[in-house]
Amino acid sequence: MVVSSAYQAAALMSVISFAGALVFVGCGRLASKFGIDDAKAVSFFDATCLTLAAAAMIGDACLHLIPETFEGTDEETADRYGVLLVTGVVAVLAFEKICDACNTGTIEPFGVANLLVEGLHNFADGMALQVAWNLNREAGVATTIAVAVHELPQELGDFAVLRRAGFATGPLLAANFVASLTCFGGVALAA
Repeated sequence: MVVSSAYQAAALMSVISFAGALVFVGCGRLASKFGIDDAKAVSFFDATCLTLAAAAMIGDACLHLIPETFEGTDEETADRYGVLLVTGVVAVLAFEKICDACNTGTIEPFGVANLLVEGLHNFADGMALQVAWNLNREAGVATTIAVAVHELPQELGDFAVLRRAGFATGPLLAANFVASLTCFGGVALAA
């Protein structure tokens, strides 16, 4: 029962990976009903979603993850965490430079990086879902809702980032869906 519920939650997260496309199509139809030029609607949608993506990442890191990491730690541990934080930032920047150097296609390196990070993120979400469902039903339901609510704006941002990176809509949806499937791996590992 517990594993089954966690896998159902992971399936929900994979379905949510299509949220960006659904909102994009909805915005396009809404814009055409009001006589708004499609190019302007797409530009506005992309800018809004990119802003949402950046705000979600910065807000999550600065308001939740970093303070949680340092809470209740001694000075030596806090120093170690600080070094790890800076190392992580440098690693991401180095990864971007490596991707730039290896770029030979029509897809921008930040699009590939986004998919890799999204896969890791979804894997961690899967582990969190399984651990919560292992605790009890209430924790599982609460965590599933929290992850789903967190995923919606993130998927809108990912859609805009991947479009900006040069993905056509079909390959974008396929690649983003494959990245979302790593949630099942997280569930399996934590089972």
